[in-house]
Amino acid sequence: MKRILMIEDDLELCEILQFYLLKEADYDVTVVHNAESALKLVQVRAFDLFLIDIMLPGIDGLEFCTRLRKHSYVPVIFISCLNDDETIIRALQMGGDDYLVKPFKAPVLMARIEANLRRCGREHPDRTQIQIRDLMLDAGVHLIYKNGQELSLSPTEYEILFYLIKNRGKFISFDEIYDAIWQRPSFGDMRTLFVHISHLRQKIEDDTAHPYYIRTHLRDGYIFAAE
Repeated sequence: MKRILMIEDDLELCEILQFYLLKEADYDVTVVHNAESALKLVQVRAFDLFLIDIMLPGIDGLEFCTRLRKHSYVPVIFISCLNDDETIIRALQMGGDDYLVKPFKAPVLMARIEANLRRCGREHPDRTQIQIRDLMLDAGVHLIYKNGQELSLSPTEYEILFYLIKNRGKFISFDEIYDAIWQRPSFGDMRTLFVHISHLRQKIEDDTAHPYYIRTHLRDGYIFAAE
């Protein structure tokens, strides 16, 4: 049974979502109403996915995610009534894997949870190790190394990088990448993809202003270095 920690101060929403997730998917859902309680809980319990509201009393959801990412890279889905570009981009920059705007239907949340859990647990049996210059991807253990040093990647960052490396030397459109990773159409909203690509460049490129590995091509997609 997958264990989910939901951090949400709307008591009615918590009750509805907890009931639905248990009834429809038999998830073990733990609910807390502030980030301080969540920080204490994650020290003693392991979770498979986090649902985090942004506007929490005390420590907000963004700060919680920042602290969480210092030691955990399980999927994080933000659930928030905030729908402006700045907030969404910042949430993804802080380490979020996905973002869902309230109000939303429970089946939509279920689909997002399932997609993120699949992405985190996805196996890649076709290649065990791939070496490109100073980067080495070990698909058997879902790790990336640069110059022998392990990189800290979120599940989504890992999946994007694996997909690009697997298709290195080929042009891949933004839509192709989005469909492959998030397993749903983008409807033209590429903010999530662009933020994750920016993060990856910061981690693997020597010069983010002139990237070697992940190159934007024709403003429609990317080409990963073939060497």
